[in-house]
Amino acid sequence: MRRFFSFAWILSHLFVLFMVVFMVNLGFWQLRRLDERKASNTEIRTAMAADPVDFDSLSPTEPPPAYTPVVVSGQYDGSHEMLIANRTFESQSGSWLVTPLKLDDGRVIAVVRGWVPRLWVAGSDTRDASAPSGRVTIEGLTFESLAGGKVASESVAGLPELNRMDASRFDEVTGLSFEQTWIRLQAQVPEQGVLPVPVPVRDLDNGPHLSYAIQWFFFSTATVVVYYLILKRKSEEWAKEA
Repeated sequence: MRRFFSFAWILSHLFVLFMVVFMVNLGFWQLRRLDERKASNTEIRTAMAADPVDFDSLSPTEPPPAYTPVVVSGQYDGSHEMLIANRTFESQSGSWLVTPLKLDDGRVIAVVRGWVPRLWVAGSDTRDASAPSGRVTIEGLTFESLAGGKVASESVAGLPELNRMDASRFDEVTGLSFEQTWIRLQAQVPEQGVLPVPVPVRDLDNGPHLSYAIQWFFFSTATVVVYYLILKRKSEEWAKEA
């Protein structure tokens, strides 16, 4: 047994112990992420289950929680549309089409009217995706502006392309002054055409966290069992030599 306390074997024991503790902690980390995912899904379901509120009733200084249903009327400004690049729909690549909505009081809201395919962005898909003219009433979900947006140096579609919904970048590329809250369209009167396709709500499942946690716990247990068998075999070999 003394051989198991040599310098090399001590390093081996410490390494295995470290790996077991590390994998067990990864398992519990995945369980914490599972709890966070469940809590987030509950918040989203609760928010979306509420009746739509008038956008004008919302506080201009305190953005509402994400996924808050709202209804608002105004007029689209199709001359200042933008694209949010690298968005998929049913495994197809494309972009979100963002159109400013001007309210009666002069405020401007960025509205994600929906998703357009890459071919439309490139000009090969000639389907009409223009915004309805005149006054529109829309229902949608509110989200807060995201910082860190970047503007693409070149755009195939001739529209400004950004990587995220950043109101400050919208101001920069259009010259307008956008609200910090933006809306993802769900329904509209009058209705728009086939394009853009309204962005669906993401799947509110629990994700892979539970299966990942089980895997990490399995790996840690397997490591202990395998290392025990290695030690047992070495002990038997040394006993035979003696």
